[in-house]
Amino acid sequence: MNIYLDLNIFDRIEKKENLKEDERKLYSDWEELILSGQFEVPYSNAHLNDLFRGFQKNPKYIDGHLENIERLTKNLCLCQYWGRKTSTWHYRNIREFFKEKQKEWEFEPKSFDDLFDPEDGIPNLYLHFKYVPLPKNFKLGYSQDPIYGVMYPKSRVENSMYSLFEDLFNFQSRLKSDYSLYKSLKAYLIRSINRINKNPELLKAVKQNFKDLPKHLDIFELSDLYGPKSKTSDNKNYSRLIETFYKFDLKGYKSDGNFNNMFDDSMHTFYGAHCDYFVTNDDRCKYKAEQTFKKLKINTIVIKANEIERIKTA
Repeated sequence: MNIYLDLNIFDRIEKKENLKEDERKLYSDWEELILSGQFEVPYSNAHLNDLFRGFQKNPKYIDGHLENIERLTKNLCLCQYWGRKTSTWHYRNIREFFKEKQKEWEFEPKSFDDLFDPEDGIPNLYLHFKYVPLPKNFKLGYSQDPIYGVMYPKSRVENSMYSLFEDLFNFQSRLKSDYSLYKSLKAYLIRSINRINKNPELLKAVKQNFKDLPKHLDIFELSDLYGPKSKTSDNKNYSRLIETFYKFDLKGYKSDGNFNNMFDDSMHTFYGAHCDYFVTNDDRCKYKAEQTFKKLKINTIVIKANEIERIKTA
């Protein structure tokens, strides 16, 4: 049996001696159960993402965190590597993996231009787009909603395809650190979705174009069936699960106002789908993981740490 633990469970086990008596006993039981070898507990690069954000704020605790996870997982790693069609189960030293990821994070490009380095043989093949103007109706968006000015400030001035590339790169970078920006984007998306759902004539027109389409479908379900199929990974299951998780977040209930938290929760949910149980104390993550597994017909059971008896009797 395989059990995937959210970082908050690893953290509680590490700090159990500082907890109140009932919690200390609960996480001591988890620790004993894990170390008994009755089931496998992997770590993933989603855990490393969580740890790195804490490391940036205060690096002095990282050794203790890594030691605790290494002790409990015995370096069993579950990771979706770039370019692979399936996730990989293998043993990989978590300290070495963290150091490798740390180097990647430190050299993350700060701008669109930073993606290219002619001296290293990476020419910028997009420079000619500086002379390609944006479609004439592109500027109409600025009068429709303030979010356009926030998302595409450079395009508004330079009006070129290259400036659009720059704006998109800068926007996705800012989403990771500017929580108010992510909230503004979500508010815009939700407003747009609500306008569509509350427009029966529009929905009726859409449905009339598809034969035998059930009448009850909302805009999310329509997009599942007929929307463009984006590719975020060579692993189709990864793309499908992350997209499904995010749609539940957009629906508003148990929604997350922090992009990093939402994305990492979706990754933990993806890795949890590879195991028999996914254990998390985060109510928002638990709800969306359960809904995602239900929709995608994934048998993983989501529980909180205080439901340990379900593991003991499984």
